[in-house]
Amino acid sequence: MAKEHDRARMFVSRLLANPALGPLTPLQREEQIIQFLHVNAAALAPTLSTPGFFPGASWSQSLSLLLAALVEEVDVALMPRLDEILDRMQFGFVALLRPQAAGGERVRSQIREYLRAVLRRMDARRVMTGPLAAISYGFVDRYCDQMWARKGYSHFELTKVQRLRLGRDEVKAMIEATLLLKPIVCSGSSATAGLAEHASGVVQAQYAERVVAAAREALSLAPDELIRSAANASVSFQENRYIEATARIAAILSWRCRSYQPNMRADRGADSPDKSWLSVARRNHRFYGFDVKMIDELYSIAAENGW
Repeated sequence: MAKEHDRARMFVSRLLANPALGPLTPLQREEQIIQFLHVNAAALAPTLSTPGFFPGASWSQSLSLLLAALVEEVDVALMPRLDEILDRMQFGFVALLRPQAAGGERVRSQIREYLRAVLRRMDARRVMTGPLAAISYGFVDRYCDQMWARKGYSHFELTKVQRLRLGRDEVKAMIEATLLLKPIVCSGSSATAGLAEHASGVVQAQYAERVVAAAREALSLAPDELIRSAANASVSFQENRYIEATARIAAILSWRCRSYQPNMRADRGADSPDKSWLSVARRNHRFYGFDVKMIDELYSIAAENGW
């Protein structure tokens, strides 16, 4: 079995070494390779069952070995990336939300421990692909700075509707924390059922409420506002019009960045990447549960800045 494990890791390492995957985040690379394995299953299955790989193994057995090896290999880069993000994040917003709450350092430590546990699940890793990319590529700064400058719809929703008594930087930190905790919807035993509603990954509001209740134990030091924001980032705005603005922003940025390619350039005469994606997102906003007014504002920001 050890020999098969080593062969699986060697095979996966070669796939990860593809230069085209270099600019992507660890979880984006993982997702690309999973897609490659599924698309090419018919061609790979006979080869992988030979003596040089996993003799006599069925495709499902070979795939199981490869996925386990893939997670191990990706975690070598993923866990330091998460540590780097958490170490630079400012958790001052925690005390502003709940003056009697635990200090930011204790909350940071608890979130770190929680993520290491929940990201053992493959479904949680898929949910985390977009959030990790959104934070890594600076999308929260990119759009929130513009929202603050415009004082438009999104700013109003954050400050007047959600009633966050936070400055711009604290709001950005809360959105980043919401993104990091988006896999919270995968933490329960019924997580797969909750996420299986349709391909959008949207969960029902009642399921999100159960997630919040269950997460309070594992994230006992985190403010309730943050836990709810993270859970509601997977709830459709069409189902619940009272979803926090931080959750709505996190949902959009998460989906935008799941397949984001940092080196992609628009063809001459074509829309810029963000503008193009947001245009499609507007047409499909009901399917993904997006706030269409927020999509419209982000589209305007992207158009003005050539994003």
